[in-house]
Amino acid sequence: MGKIVDSLMDALNSIIGFIPNLISAIILLLVAWIIATIVKKIIVKGLGALGFEEWLQKKGLVDRQKGKSDSEGLIKTFGKLAYFLIFLLFLPAVFDALKMESVSNPIRSMMQSVLNFAPRILVAVIILVIGLFIAKMLGTLVKNLLQSLNVSRFNHYINFGNDKNSIDLPVAVGWVITTIIGLFFFVQALNTVNLTVLNKIGAAIIGYLPLVVSAGIILALGLIGGNLLAKFIRKSTGNNTLAEVVKFLLIIVAVFMTLDQLNFAQSIVNVAFLLILGAIAVAFAIAFGIGGKSFAEKQLQKLSNKIEKESDSNHNQF
Repeated sequence: MGKIVDSLMDALNSIIGFIPNLISAIILLLVAWIIATIVKKIIVKGLGALGFEEWLQKKGLVDRQKGKSDSEGLIKTFGKLAYFLIFLLFLPAVFDALKMESVSNPIRSMMQSVLNFAPRILVAVIILVIGLFIAKMLGTLVKNLLQSLNVSRFNHYINFGNDKNSIDLPVAVGWVITTIIGLFFFVQALNTVNLTVLNKIGAAIIGYLPLVVSAGIILALGLIGGNLLAKFIRKSTGNNTLAEVVKFLLIIVAVFMTLDQLNFAQSIVNVAFLLILGAIAVAFAIAFGIGGKSFAEKQLQKLSNKIEKESDSNHNQF
């Protein structure tokens, strides 16, 4: 009987001894809830006061027709994210108060790793934002400079089809400048994070970039050359069809050279190019063969008549 009483007393003492820990954990959770709620409201109200909704609509990140509801939902999402992050920060202390170190220690280690990693992510984001701003600024500067020089008058040299202004030179060059500079800053941001996978991705991007630039130059030269040659043929012969055929042939060659420069399935590209070239040659042969049938027949008839006349003339002489 005494052992049973002792066991009950031990259990009761354990429960009573655990009550302060439970109260501490509840207090910590209450503090976490208060702080999380305050931070959530600050974020939601602050972003709303800063005109975050209008900024999202201006940048086209939300649908303008239902932009307010979408942007409000996004702002609330940021608030909820901050809310749960604060609770996550309090979790190790709560489990420590409950004497549950086996749970709190892994959470604390994970949070420590995240906190150690966070500065690198922050620096990477700052580099990326600054880089994109610089890239956009330089791209706009180049575009405005080319527009002031009226470079758009050469648009017809890089366009094909009926619309001679589908590609605007100043806009295209500005976009290329923005993209290239932005890529350099993007790769630098990846290197700042210092993850092996991201470093390899960055190295691959930088290594492939010269191929992209050279391929773009080849394609541009093909478009310009095709338009110039078509213009020359059109002026020289007055044959618009021939000029268009030559132009598109040169553009097709430039496209295949571009794909080859990009190392894009080179064997398939080469085979496809040969097949297309052969098909064009056969098509020309058939077209000229059928179209020139009557002409060839007339010429052969003339030749036959001439031979017969010469034969009759020689026969009469004898």
